[in-house]
Amino acid sequence: MSPRIITLGNVYEMSSQPNPLRVVGVDDHVVMYDSWWPHKNAWGMDKLVGTFIYYRMARSFFESHSRLLRAEPLSPLELSVHRPDLPFAFARRNDLSWYEEWDDAGTFADNAIGDSVSALEAPQIFLVPFGPRDSAKAPVLVHAGDRHSFSVAELLRAARAVQVPFLGDVRLTAGVGIYRSGIKKRIPSFYLWGANAKHEVPAADVA
Repeated sequence: MSPRIITLGNVYEMSSQPNPLRVVGVDDHVVMYDSWWPHKNAWGMDKLVGTFIYYRMARSFFESHSRLLRAEPLSPLELSVHRPDLPFAFARRNDLSWYEEWDDAGTFADNAIGDSVSALEAPQIFLVPFGPRDSAKAPVLVHAGDRHSFSVAELLRAARAVQVPFLGDVRLTAGVGIYRSGIKKRIPSFYLWGANAKHEVPAADVA
């Protein structure tokens, strides 16, 4: 069966949820969305002010349990803030660890795996490190050196500097990876984890 077409901004109802949802990002594996807040009579991210972690679900589950209600296209402002064009997973590596020293990052600049790409095209993003007990720490704003995009090596260097102060004795992750989280102050945010996203079953190309 061919995958369903899932359009940004479309509003769906789910058999498992009481309120409609609106798609703000989608790739081959994941759907990220906003939820309707009846008590405010508005979408949760309607004002795009503050910090938001996207709701998400596996695309396969979404396709099987959703019904289209209407189209509500993302506005130019929403597109510029949510940046659905950015990768959901970036710089995933099995041969590196947050818990070990790295050699010169230039040696692995072009060796990302899985669904990562060679550059993350944003001038700045927030990185969210994890704590020794798997708690999210405060986001840290990092800037691309060329004010346009981050290479794999550049962003991994920045991510390691952000993550290392919060590591404990117990290894929570295998490998490294950077994953889309949401937005903060209208800037994309990404959380740090291992070569697979949290709760993700390891894929063959990441084994």
